[in-house]
Amino acid sequence: MIELGADGIDRRAYARIVHDRERLEIADETLAAVDAARARMLAHVEAGSPAYGVTTGLGHFAGVELGAAEQDALQRSLLTARAAGLGPPLPAEVVRGAMLLRLTGFLSRTVGVSADACRFLRARIDEDWSPVVPQGPYGAAGEIGPLAHLFQTFVGEGLVEVEGERITAAEALRRSGVEPFRPKPREGLAFIGGSPLATALAIRLTDRFRDLLEAATTAAALGLALTGMSARALSTEVAAIGGDEDERRVCRRIAELCEHQPVWEGTVQPPVSTRILPQVHGAALGAIEAVDAVVAGRLRAVSDSPLFLEEADGVEGIFPSGGFHALRVTLGLEALGIAVAHVVNLVEKRLHRLLDGRYSGLPDQLTSSPGVQAGVVVLHKSVVGLAASARLLAAPASVNAMDTSTGQEDVQSFTFLVAERLDRALDDLEAAIACELVALRQAAALRTDPLVSSELSVTLAALASAVPPFDADRSASGDIQRVRALVRDGRFGSPSAGSGSQACRDGEGES
Repeated sequence: MIELGADGIDRRAYARIVHDRERLEIADETLAAVDAARARMLAHVEAGSPAYGVTTGLGHFAGVELGAAEQDALQRSLLTARAAGLGPPLPAEVVRGAMLLRLTGFLSRTVGVSADACRFLRARIDEDWSPVVPQGPYGAAGEIGPLAHLFQTFVGEGLVEVEGERITAAEALRRSGVEPFRPKPREGLAFIGGSPLATALAIRLTDRFRDLLEAATTAAALGLALTGMSARALSTEVAAIGGDEDERRVCRRIAELCEHQPVWEGTVQPPVSTRILPQVHGAALGAIEAVDAVVAGRLRAVSDSPLFLEEADGVEGIFPSGGFHALRVTLGLEALGIAVAHVVNLVEKRLHRLLDGRYSGLPDQLTSSPGVQAGVVVLHKSVVGLAASARLLAAPASVNAMDTSTGQEDVQSFTFLVAERLDRALDDLEAAIACELVALRQAAALRTDPLVSSELSVTLAALASAVPPFDADRSASGDIQRVRALVRDGRFGSPSAGSGSQACRDGEGES
């Protein structure tokens, strides 16, 4: 059981709730404080102060005053009229994370919802409520489109996934024995406010890239061991002179993986793509941790607009905010997309050199019958296409800005477009690593001397269990898919060794 309060959560608690499904508790005093803050906000509004989205319309209609009945109707329509997304659904873990972050934002006492709204939201999280939320594209400011898809399910609209089946939200509520929620003034707007999905997407994508970066590092070390190529450029001593801690961490990981290997003895200078592994993987690790730092702050922040503040610059009242514009997250994800392209570039170069006997010391194209069989040269052709795709996906999308709502909403962050492109680029990286690992398995089959590094031997054993040697030409598609599944399941490398990822996931060092 995890108790939520007014100060947000950390990465450790997020993982326990979103991934481990731990139940939530909210103290009665916390909920009473939420209701007290709402009462103060309503008193402020009843005194005659206009409140955007409560006593007025939204966007172009912000100047339209609403009567009491219209105010009630508006809150429900806010959750339905803006649900027009397309495409496949967002991952369930992202949707669940957004629900959690909406709840922690509500408990901050600055959003103006009721304790009943918090209780309803907590109950849905505890029962693993899983709305179907299209991933986009969305061209609105903030996240009103996807959040409308998510929270319209509370009033019985839209779709929910229950035990692998998509059913209407009305039916899902009926099966749970729950009446549809009736949002009070301000609450419909609160459900679609802020930018919780940006944070949840960033957590998922950084976790995924971190694991793939470790797999790519493991593949690089295995290639060094199998070819005997000099790794002196990757020594920890060289990295220490360079002064970059992320590069040093990569080199330490290579040293762990290549322990007892003769790769430190050679003096022939290897290709640039081999020598710059610490620079590329270190920069990628730094980009991941830069996003981690942004996420750590956002897990304790409130990104709503408007906010009710009891005293801001000596004034009590409703304050608009730009917190929904998650540009820091979006720019961080775009930087990750560029980093992914650089990592894929190295995979492609390593694989090309592995197929070239001048560099590998093995038969060209890793075939046992040169000239008769093609070997595994087709793997490189696939990775060339994946690298081209990753480079195209790295182009920035957040620089777009377009008018909507008759000019009221005139800038967007395009977080969902950026996140979707990064996810596709990570697909490319995952597939490219799988291709490289299939080729490395074939390289190992052509060697006569076994590896002695325990960790790399485990990696090779996993590969051998999934991919038989290419003794004759055959389709490699099945081999790639099997190894890709192993990569996805984290079978290659130890993400906690040298990468610092486990500390980030557990919340160590967070304030």
